[in-house]
Amino acid sequence: MKNNNIENKLLYYRKLNNYSQKEIALFLKISQANYSNIENNKISLKLKFAKNLSFLYKIPVSELINDQEGIFISKKDLETLIEAKNIISKIERNNL
Repeated sequence: MKNNNIENKLLYYRKLNNYSQKEIALFLKISQANYSNIENNKISLKLKFAKNLSFLYKIPVSELINDQEGIFISKKDLETLIEAKNIISKIERNNL
């Protein structure tokens, strides 16, 4: 894969797994037009969709959202991940 941006990765893995945009859209429970907009970088890939696609393609989420310059993630999703990490840390400390 020559270019590591998200939209090229989405196209690459969809084609690699022989899915149409319509099939992916049905899997994500969105319209084909919305999925096309994601794949063409007209709207951002939501973290929940990245998680679902990583499950479908059997790859880590990071493979879809990482590029050479960093991770594309919304501030809200980042805050949610940090909160979840903190909760897990508290649970782990209490179980020790």
